[in-house]
Amino acid sequence: MKTPLHVTLRRLFRTYFYLLIAKLLKTKETKSVVDIKEIKTILIIRPNYRIGNLIFLTPLINAIHKNMPDVKIDMIVGMKIAGKILEPMPNINKVIDIPRSLLLHPIELYRFIKEARQTRYDLAINIVSGSISSQIVAILCNAKYKASTISEQNITPLTHTVEFKGIYKHSGLETLEFLKLFGLAMPKDNLFLDIKLADTEIQTAQNELKDLLQTHNLAQKSKTIALFRNARFDKKIADEWWQEWNEALLLHDNSIVVIDILSPDILSRLNNKCLEYSNKDLRALSAFFKACSIYVSADTGPLHLASASGANVFALFNKTDVAIYGTLGADNFTLDINEMSPASVAQNTYAYLQKSIEHKNKEL
Repeated sequence: MKTPLHVTLRRLFRTYFYLLIAKLLKTKETKSVVDIKEIKTILIIRPNYRIGNLIFLTPLINAIHKNMPDVKIDMIVGMKIAGKILEPMPNINKVIDIPRSLLLHPIELYRFIKEARQTRYDLAINIVSGSISSQIVAILCNAKYKASTISEQNITPLTHTVEFKGIYKHSGLETLEFLKLFGLAMPKDNLFLDIKLADTEIQTAQNELKDLLQTHNLAQKSKTIALFRNARFDKKIADEWWQEWNEALLLHDNSIVVIDILSPDILSRLNNKCLEYSNKDLRALSAFFKACSIYVSADTGPLHLASASGANVFALFNKTDVAIYGTLGADNFTLDINEMSPASVAQNTYAYLQKSIEHKNKEL
């Protein structure tokens, strides 16, 4: 499925609108840094409605916690469920969701403005300076310092700016350049997504997987694959393709258990050989991904959620740039499938499954 025309037109209008407003308001990189000793509270602004983009904030959140362990972070996001994903992280105080059609609902707009301004933050960081919704929030919020990236589209009065130098190519790591605000060195090693699952969450998911297998009279040490078939627009892989992949995979080992992850857009399992699982709690879902031997999907939000849980992720890419959006885990694998048949991908999946199981057994 191609990107809808209304989405394309909206993006073009937004781009030219910003350029018109911001023509005389260009920002420059500030040379001063924020004194860490002054910062006890931070507001991160990212009113976005995609799971992946919110998960991509975790490297910055975790880096702030590592360097400033006493700092508490509030977040303004777009998704209501984001709070359930991010609030349990050690340094997150609360997550506020901004209504999608904020300007069309005066009562919700008033509620949001009141909530956004009731706390005085030491620092507010607008992650995407070119987003008009982010800039509205940045203007409304109550903060001693306000920071964002340099952008010709910026209309927000800022005390500090940073220029992304392209140090990190991956979209999930580029926000680490905000560490320059504090004069901190940007990390080079152990770069990954992490929502900080608790041991209790991991154990609960392991018990759920155990119960699911037991219900179907399957061995507790079965080779399990969590499969998520949905994705946005032309990144989605057709069910017919997945069916061929599944059949070819079982030819390598018919004891493999594929667990189809159901969602509001995926209401029924791929075939009667697959098991099925669903959970509206996305942290619980991510822990289930980790409990399975491997997780498999196209480029989609749950892919990065799985990566952030520490699952063994096998990512299939057909449209987006692997270097920018590929899975980040050290033991994860991203495969460009454009020139590959389902059978060939199944062979690679099986090899990754075997390797992941062997690695897990060595850890035990």
